[in-house]
Amino acid sequence: MGQASSPAGASGPSPSRLISQYVLVALAALLVFAGTLANGFVYDDVQLVLENPWPRSLAGVRDSFSQPLFGFLESSTAQDPQHHYYRPLMHVLLFGLRQAFGLQPWAHHLALMVMHAAVSVLVLWLLRGCLVADRAEPTLGAGGWAAFGGALLFALHPVHTEAVAWVSGAMDVGMALAVLLAARLWLPVPASPQRALGAGALWLAGLLLKETAIVLPVLLWALERATAPSGARGSLVAQARRYALLGLGLAAYLGLRFMALGGSLPTNSASTRVSRLTGVLAFPADLGGKLVWPSPLAVLSPRGPATSLADVRVWLGALCFAGILAGAVWAWCRGHRVVQAAGLWLLVPLLPALALQVRGVDAYAERYLYLSSVGFVLLVAVALRAGLSRWPEQARILALASGGVLAAFTLLTLSYVPVWRDNLTLWTYVQETVVDHPLIHSNLGDLHLKAGRLDAAISHLEVAAQALPGAFRVHNNLAVAYAKVGRLGDARKELERTVRLMPDNPVAWHNLGLVSRREGDLETAIARFHDALRLAPKRVDSLLELGRTLMRAGRASEAIAPLEEALRLEPGLTGARKSLAEARAAASGPPR
Repeated sequence: MGQASSPAGASGPSPSRLISQYVLVALAALLVFAGTLANGFVYDDVQLVLENPWPRSLAGVRDSFSQPLFGFLESSTAQDPQHHYYRPLMHVLLFGLRQAFGLQPWAHHLALMVMHAAVSVLVLWLLRGCLVADRAEPTLGAGGWAAFGGALLFALHPVHTEAVAWVSGAMDVGMALAVLLAARLWLPVPASPQRALGAGALWLAGLLLKETAIVLPVLLWALERATAPSGARGSLVAQARRYALLGLGLAAYLGLRFMALGGSLPTNSASTRVSRLTGVLAFPADLGGKLVWPSPLAVLSPRGPATSLADVRVWLGALCFAGILAGAVWAWCRGHRVVQAAGLWLLVPLLPALALQVRGVDAYAERYLYLSSVGFVLLVAVALRAGLSRWPEQARILALASGGVLAAFTLLTLSYVPVWRDNLTLWTYVQETVVDHPLIHSNLGDLHLKAGRLDAAISHLEVAAQALPGAFRVHNNLAVAYAKVGRLGDARKELERTVRLMPDNPVAWHNLGLVSRREGDLETAIARFHDALRLAPKRVDSLLELGRTLMRAGRASEAIAPLEEALRLEPGLTGARKSLAEARAAASGPPR
């Protein structure tokens, strides 16, 4: 890799100017997302932060290492193959924030902002390592300016809003931070055994935040080739030793994951082969295109999933795949190792998301581009350096054009951040931006149900239920809405469906018991509460409702035991205490 030429009049190395570049990149990353401090908890944050019992204690944090990400919920994970994600370090992060700040949303958002700023600073380091071959090059030379511009683009890019403005996005940002810190330890090559072990520990941390970190060795190999000649990397035996030390982190992760989840991976058995194929082909155009043209942005693909071979995105994606292959061959034949590294950093982090598409899980999510965009900004920086080197007299025009792009992207980011203020704002925006999608109706239905707007909830949930016949939560929520408006027969049908979907889920059996009791079938209700307790013996709600139902059935003496157990598990439960007193009084009978 040759030395980049410098604009006329550039001076020698300037550490103070270099430091100021790092500071400016960090400030840009912080300021553009400062609006997130006014945002609350949205989407999965409600469950992951507010309803999650694990971050409340060290014992809960230990439990998170033996369960899937949402294993604390009765209504999803352990039985739902779409949610077999293993990310216990997210619960550790939430534990630390909860202990320090409680459930203050601004503190969680501030932590994410700081993490994003740290990632942006490391991106500048990485870009300088790839573009400034000679350390004697002026800070403001072509390579230095290009690296600075690329890092600013990363810091300000609107496609990062989902990852940075959404507390649950800390998994993506934290994973990227771990990967880049590992790269910082790995370089310059050859890495010492201590640095290789440190990188392995960071790899473990990244994997425990998000599975995408699995691609780290490929990314490190690409950086090695881009920043050092073959001789500096040592013999094949020496390289194998370094990667073996790095691999200790992967071995630890695989052991922890297998103990928690076995060999299960996310999948969606309801998808068809055609939808999987079209999803894969459309992927680079549908999602990857947001790096170049980040509008409109939304939680879901603005045009919905690509389910037909006639969809233009399928053919655009196929052209993108062909272009990627041609670009890879060109970069390899020309020996452009920095371009090769940029391409690998752009594409390889997307492979786990592409694998989700292959398994039928819709993988459109802008947060998947967070680590991948490091490769994108490196490609942009390579092009900018080439322009500055070839046409130094046009440096001002290139600077103005670059500044215009950065300004436009900044405005897009500033306009998108408030969308994540609260759930109603987010899903109303998504409904206005995205073509009709069942997930929108599911979330809006859930919001209306919690707010007591039952007619609106039912209208949305019915649409979602028809489109998502295998979605446990949707059918359970629809059953609850039906029950609240007195449509008990419809509620029972939906709950029977949820029982078929997840026969080992206590929530479905418990709700069936409630509906049966309202229908006057007390014996069936008692049986259903027993079914729920067979699956979850310490489920306080089921113990309480079993006791109350036994009381109504005239079996007061049998009601005492479940009510006593409910009080033992939750001593402050006033309703259980009152019902227990009534059961004891009824069981003792009238005085003789």
